[in-house]
Amino acid sequence: MDYLERFIHRVSGVQATVDTPRCLREHSGLSDCHLCVKSCPVESIDLGGGVHVLSHCTGCGICLTVCPVSAFDLSGARAGQLLSQLASLLRESQELLVSCERSAHTGSADLIVPCLARMDETLLMGALALGARKLCLTSGPCQDCPYPEAIPRYRRMLGRVRTWDRVLPGSSERIVEVGEGEKAGEKHKKARAESQDRRAFFTWVRSEGAHLMASFLDDFSQGFQGTGSMRGVSLPLRNQILPQFLKKLKVQQGEVPYDPEGPFADLLLDEVKCNACEACFQICPTRAIQREGGEETFRLTMDASRCVNCSLCLDACVPNALTYRQGLSLKVVASREPQVLVEMAYRDCVRCEVRFLSSGKVDSEDLCPACHYLGSLESTSAIPYEGAGGVTAVGKGEKDIDQGVQEE
Repeated sequence: MDYLERFIHRVSGVQATVDTPRCLREHSGLSDCHLCVKSCPVESIDLGGGVHVLSHCTGCGICLTVCPVSAFDLSGARAGQLLSQLASLLRESQELLVSCERSAHTGSADLIVPCLARMDETLLMGALALGARKLCLTSGPCQDCPYPEAIPRYRRMLGRVRTWDRVLPGSSERIVEVGEGEKAGEKHKKARAESQDRRAFFTWVRSEGAHLMASFLDDFSQGFQGTGSMRGVSLPLRNQILPQFLKKLKVQQGEVPYDPEGPFADLLLDEVKCNACEACFQICPTRAIQREGGEETFRLTMDASRCVNCSLCLDACVPNALTYRQGLSLKVVASREPQVLVEMAYRDCVRCEVRFLSSGKVDSEDLCPACHYLGSLESTSAIPYEGAGGVTAVGKGEKDIDQGVQEE
């Protein structure tokens, strides 16, 4: 049945599609995102004149995993559909075997994917949150695999998930890698023989994936139905349900290292450099950054659960006031509670009457930064003199040197 399904998949020509308006490159000209092109093992994605999936796409689904805003889609490989299959399987057994299609364990596998690189944090944490005591991942002969470019990223993802064990104790122990020459266990072979009609059931699941999941998982139904998208902005499914999975797993206090390829990020803002231009708020594709406060206060908040780690806000920040925090609290991600990035009061300069933001880190709270700078110049030992170009301020030593040049 496995080989037949893969044959039908290849013959039917199932290919990925792309929702171009969701692409970061379409969202802003500042974006140089090319993760899909970099990760596509068959070079079937073209960024010339927009984002296009070429005809030789093999339907491996890796682009769905790497795209931070979920611009790609593929029938049968969506995260909601795969999670639905995992949830159905867990009703029969709490131990699952996920295999790539070239592995020797496909005959006993519960779920077969073209490449294990299709697995990501959402699917792994989802399986654990849905009750999996053990999740076995089996790969085939990677040296002969048609998707060799995807394997390093998969390894990095798996390593990142293992670092989460510090705030999710025991989670990494439940995710086990099984090599090509190792035994996956007799349990899977027996379960496979007892479920000859499972493939037919999965075919139905693929068309009903999200609804099936929501029907018996009330904790996650809000995310699957899309109502978990706050402030009217459509969020990638990963950002909707992964925080709920983390909450379900009872994530603890503490931080994990920031990873540029990770699903979330948190920000630090330098109040001295920030000029309240709101570029970060305006460019954020998921509104993870929000402008709050009224006429008297400038306030920015950051919701890490909505951040897709695209770095557009950093690119748009002209004074370079924003940076990524090198630690990430999964507890904060799971809580979905926005954190305050900056909060400054507006003041009126007593010298030029310009309205400015006071960060509390200047000597005079009544002067804007420009007037404060000019005031510091006026308090120096510089004295004016009239030169060829007008009146210029120089120090006494510079005046003596200039007079010597004129006498010569």
